[in-house]
Amino acid sequence: MFELTMLTMDGKKQVEEIERVSLPTEDGIRTILANHMPAVIPVKIGKILLIRENDREEVVVSEGIFNFKENQAHLFVRTFEYADEIDQARAERAKKRAEERLASELSTREAREAELALERAITRISAVR
Repeated sequence: MFELTMLTMDGKKQVEEIERVSLPTEDGIRTILANHMPAVIPVKIGKILLIRENDREEVVVSEGIFNFKENQAHLFVRTFEYADEIDQARAERAKKRAEERLASELSTREAREAELALERAITRISAVR
């Protein structure tokens, strides 16, 4: 077992005791177990899986960084939400807004922000289904 601390930029914090964590990365899913070598891993928008002895729990995360050293894990992300915290109707509205924005003329930066918003909304919706 090891301790995972999830932190957001606005101060939301959660500490979990887990056996392993699976993270969405650009290379695919990475799983970290206790006693893993030190690692710094970029995390992309998606679902992380917290695995305990008799329990599994999904958490939706935005992009961020995962740091593991000496059986202490830190996940620094823009947002994280447990599946039971997600308001499906709100996520559906966010998806629709992002799709509408993408259909309009946007600068490169605005288009990228809308793409990320759409990806976050789709991930949130998939977590509650």
